[in-house]
Amino acid sequence: MGTRWNLTELLALILLATLQKPTEAMRMRGEPLPGLANINKHRSSEVVPEGRVAGGTTATEGKWPWITTIQNVYSYHLCGGMIIDKEWVLTAASCVAGLRARNLLVVTGTSDWWDLYAAYYTVDQIHVHCNFDKPLYHNDIALLHLSSPIEFNDVTTNITLADIDELQEGDKLTFAGWGSTEAMGTYGRYLQEASGTYLPVEPCQEKLQNYDDVDLGHVCVQMEAGKGACHGDTGGPLIDEQQRLVGIGNWGVPCGRGYPDVYARAAFYNDWIRTTMNGCTIA
Repeated sequence: MGTRWNLTELLALILLATLQKPTEAMRMRGEPLPGLANINKHRSSEVVPEGRVAGGTTATEGKWPWITTIQNVYSYHLCGGMIIDKEWVLTAASCVAGLRARNLLVVTGTSDWWDLYAAYYTVDQIHVHCNFDKPLYHNDIALLHLSSPIEFNDVTTNITLADIDELQEGDKLTFAGWGSTEAMGTYGRYLQEASGTYLPVEPCQEKLQNYDDVDLGHVCVQMEAGKGACHGDTGGPLIDEQQRLVGIGNWGVPCGRGYPDVYARAAFYNDWIRTTMNGCTIA
């Protein structure tokens, strides 16, 4: 009996250590990519969502005029994206890799992804970085070319990319998305936002106990415990106080557990973005 008790205790300690160790990412190892996982979901089969970004607050209408919800043909939210030109939307490669352009919609000008009256655009080209996930969680960036130009107005416009990496430790950074409040939870209906501070690569690696999945191509944001990106926030925007895009939602320890969230660094991929939009290719 004593031996059995010790074994049970040992298993409990192992389980606790596993749950506390920050090795799980928002996009779990071995699981389908976010886009592939939800490409066949129907809005009509889901309960009207009430969830929200873990620890976030509801964004006011028009505050994020460049954000888009990338949806499947059944109008189900897959990921976030950003308008960078009238015909181009930037997102995470993990959101669209393996999908066909004709199976995607880009919805603009709304903070409610269930808005049936929001403007939507079809996609005719998907450009995924050629080194996406080589290694895992690296080069998680993609561009969508739209079949027709986006109509800009008071609640719809493009975002400015941060050309030069000027981030300093402690700088305030803010993200927004329709993600869930907890790991594997339902997506939120209304756009949520939350702010944290910039954390350089080396201290980020140390906090995550992970030296393989974070490098100079990433931006880390330290949130307070209870706040952070979660499932459904992939591909969404991270902006600085000048309203410039500094990151694209990539991965993190789900959700709001006090570990840094990790974004693809926009400035690191400026050349790839420009050459892809101009019809060239670059690794």
